[in-house]
Amino acid sequence: MLHLLGYSGLLPFILLPLCSLIWPLLAPAQALLLFQFYSCLILGFMAGVLWPVLYKTSQPDVRALWAVSFPVLAIIGIALLPAYVLILLAVLFVALRAYEYLSDINALYAKPYQRLRNHLTVVVVLCHLLFYVGYAYV
Repeated sequence: MLHLLGYSGLLPFILLPLCSLIWPLLAPAQALLLFQFYSCLILGFMAGVLWPVLYKTSQPDVRALWAVSFPVLAIIGIALLPAYVLILLAVLFVALRAYEYLSDINALYAKPYQRLRNHLTVVVVLCHLLFYVGYAYV
């Protein structure tokens, strides 16, 4: 059940670009805005997952600050770098996953969750990059 919920979270990442670039259900600018907001929401959620894990390891330390920095950087990117925000968001998703590995947080996750996180990160990053390339041609 949890895997199904995790994978269903990919639907907006997949459908929003399709709805604007292939099927004209949304104006491209509207789909892009929804995609960006959803991306920030999910990035914040994924970074928030780190907090309970950090509490299990020891006293929360500077790693908690890193955990909250990802969604904050995403919002700043939307405000200051609108032309490159899809690239920035893709980089932030990769950076979050890399951070989980480098800080040894990933080792505290259950093996099925580690695989799920890897799959979700790859698909999310690809969707960002494809939307960026596709949107450039609209």
